[in-house]
Amino acid sequence: AIILSAYSIVSFVMNMLGVGGGGAGESQTSVSAPGTQNFAGSGALGKVIKDHYPARDQVDVPRNTKIIVTFFKPVLLSSFVEDSNNNGTLGDCKNISDPVFNWDVDCDHIKVDTTTKKLTDNFINVKRTDSGVPIKGLVLLATSSTVNGIEGIYTIVLKPITDATGGYLESPTEKVGYTIYLGAGILADDSVNDNPSIFQSKNIGDNKYYWQFVCSNLLDNTPPSVVGVFPASTKNNANGEPKNSVIQISFSEPINPIDVQGSFKTINGQSYYSLSGNKVFLKSDNSSVPIGNFNLVNNYQTLEFTPSKECGKNACGNPIYCLPVCDKTGAKCKDDNYQILLTAAKTMPGSFQSQPFTGIEDLSSNALDGNSAELDGKPDGVAQTAPTTLPVFDQWKQSDNYFWTFKINDAVDKTSPYITKITPGVDAQDVPKDADLILNFSKQMRVDSMYSIDIQEYPAPTSGVPLWKVPFVDLSYQKVKMNHGPFLDKINKFYFPVVSSTVEDVHFNCFYPGLGPADTVIGVTLDSKVCDPSQPGNSCCKVQDVGGSEFCCDGQAVSAVNGLANCIKSVINNKTIGS
Repeated sequence: AIILSAYSIVSFVMNMLGVGGGGAGESQTSVSAPGTQNFAGSGALGKVIKDHYPARDQVDVPRNTKIIVTFFKPVLLSSFVEDSNNNGTLGDCKNISDPVFNWDVDCDHIKVDTTTKKLTDNFINVKRTDSGVPIKGLVLLATSSTVNGIEGIYTIVLKPITDATGGYLESPTEKVGYTIYLGAGILADDSVNDNPSIFQSKNIGDNKYYWQFVCSNLLDNTPPSVVGVFPASTKNNANGEPKNSVIQISFSEPINPIDVQGSFKTINGQSYYSLSGNKVFLKSDNSSVPIGNFNLVNNYQTLEFTPSKECGKNACGNPIYCLPVCDKTGAKCKDDNYQILLTAAKTMPGSFQSQPFTGIEDLSSNALDGNSAELDGKPDGVAQTAPTTLPVFDQWKQSDNYFWTFKINDAVDKTSPYITKITPGVDAQDVPKDADLILNFSKQMRVDSMYSIDIQEYPAPTSGVPLWKVPFVDLSYQKVKMNHGPFLDKINKFYFPVVSSTVEDVHFNCFYPGLGPADTVIGVTLDSKVCDPSQPGNSCCKVQDVGGSEFCCDGQAVSAVNGLANCIKSVINNKTIGS
């Protein structure tokens, strides 16, 4: 009941392609390419698969890209990965510092068909979309992380192998489409339940997942950069942030997750802490090592640290987590300065092309361009040679690493977020099948919690395949765009976005009590009116009965008895599809 006591349902009706009278938005509708409708192998995204890169139907993907897939549950590597380099460890490479390191020879690969010796759809396959011919092979790199207290392999990185040296996807002269298949042979790391297939058809309508993307004829040689951080630098936020804060680092493009996910470890005799892999470091003068985990989210463009030391309860009765502040022996302070250092990969002479596994890089192996002018006043890209007498942490503060200082206070923020605007708004009609679905919040949000936002359909899809969806949060971290499968055309249908109190801001305050836009959308616009509870006639739906017996349904506060099911039923009974 408490979870449902949020702004749980916003409904809108779509009348597509001439059915239902032809609304203002219809002219914006584009024709989808074959294979892009929300059926046949797509239902796992949002239910089994948390995120992947390249995105579904993405175009102009660089030929030298790697492929990433993140699951909601840990996977069992032995079910689909070979120890190809014979070193006893799955999902790694050897001889990484060797000048003649070879991706094909020195790394582990995805299992192949025992008869044909080629990649198979039962595990993981990458084929040219036009011919159906699979590429030569796939290297797999695994990165461990902890989710809800369970450690395992949630994210895998795939390096396409097209020739004996590794190679790139085709072609230098034309754009080429590829289809990636994930099959039922990928098992969950769940020994209690006998390690079942990660894909359960009863939940997603298929026992597989596949998607398409199109490669450009170009290589990506542009380095990634840091475009935003939270908490902000002390230069921009002298007051700092409360201790119940996540840490967010935003990149200009998707980043390779290897060795940038995980928890901080103490280093004997040192005053700083490090992630395994020595790519991310943290230092604080008066505070102990932060307990928690870094995970790469938001299309792999946001590195988000979520502390796991409980320090209170939010409005839902769920834990609030905190960073340590001034808890070292003898510390006498109410705030502490934190420093974080991101180490850029070492580069090949005369380029940003990285040496494998030496630091932070993008998915085309371009080393981080840290632009450390803020740190040392030197021009970007000019390598520094630090005196060896400096402490180790200071030696690493050189181009092209990224470094910033921020303040954390011994205080707690307990203000709940609310929704200020939604698109499409309540009862929006004639919605284009590729229309943006956007939610604007009153506060900066925790990205990882956005993956709990759901979209339900009525009538239910006859294929049994649910609408795929995945969130993307902009740089303000207040605007969430739910990327989704195309709303069905040639049929009128209700769509119900569901935002429950599992959604949280960057201070772990849950979305409760429910508060968001109330007014029905009228006319040609798809945007709701802005909900501002401080203004009279504020266009808000607000839960009044705080305690779990009420939530916002279709812009109206209703009883939460049987919650979601009753809300959808009441909306359907009160409206006529196509009206």
